[in-house]
Amino acid sequence: MRAEDAGARTWLYAALAGWALCVWVLAMFGMGGSIDRLDDDPSLRQTLPAPGSPGAERLGPLPQYGDIAARPLFTDNRRPQPFVIDPMGETGEAGNDFDYMLTSVLRTPDLQMVILQPGDGGDPVRVKQGGAPDSAPGWVLQSVEARRAVFAGPEGERTLELRVFDGVGGQPPTALATPAAEASGMPGPAAPAVADADMTGPARATGGAQAPEQSGPQGPGASAEGAADAAAQQQAAQEQVEMIRRRIEERRARLRQEESARSNQPANETK
Repeated sequence: MRAEDAGARTWLYAALAGWALCVWVLAMFGMGGSIDRLDDDPSLRQTLPAPGSPGAERLGPLPQYGDIAARPLFTDNRRPQPFVIDPMGETGEAGNDFDYMLTSVLRTPDLQMVILQPGDGGDPVRVKQGGAPDSAPGWVLQSVEARRAVFAGPEGERTLELRVFDGVGGQPPTALATPAAEASGMPGPAAPAVADADMTGPARATGGAQAPEQSGPQGPGASAEGAADAAAQQQAAQEQVEMIRRRIEERRARLRQEESARSNQPANETK
């Protein structure tokens, strides 16, 4: 290729190649080999600034600030207010929130434990003696008695009494129709609502559903049909009482099984 036909890019590449060749030749002849550090010159050193003298202590003795604690600035009545800081919880209120009901008590020679039910609902919480609920770490179970538990927390001691079923919330028994009502197509008398979990014996079961009083002619001239109806009603009432008694016994058996299961479960956990 002739020099007249070379473009600008070609001339640029040629210039770069010539410059590199020149640098290489100069390096071969010792260019840059005589560079060395200068000797230390004390006159070039700068003196460090002298530290200033410490100022006078601005804080006075602690007793002179007693009025700040006696009359706090950020309270409406300028009087001290009680507060608690719980380092175990996220906030102070989380450690003081203790809203539980005592539902079960477990006492063995090796284990003292209670089962608590949160006041706002939720899963039961098991707490051993010396421990605390997860949502209220500031409240420690101090002692466990037969029907109560004592917790110690930031606000002092709090005693929880064992919750007892109050008879509210039970399912009423199924109403039975008398034979006379079945024959006429009319529904029989509804059975009274009985809280089967609150029954303590057959005597209360019989008191929950009494036999209806017989009405109608009671004299010697009463018809055979009236006597048959009265006998049928009495028979139905007795059957209803027996059914209620059976339901109460079944309910008691289920409660005993649940209590036995809850008693065995903590024992297995300790093993």
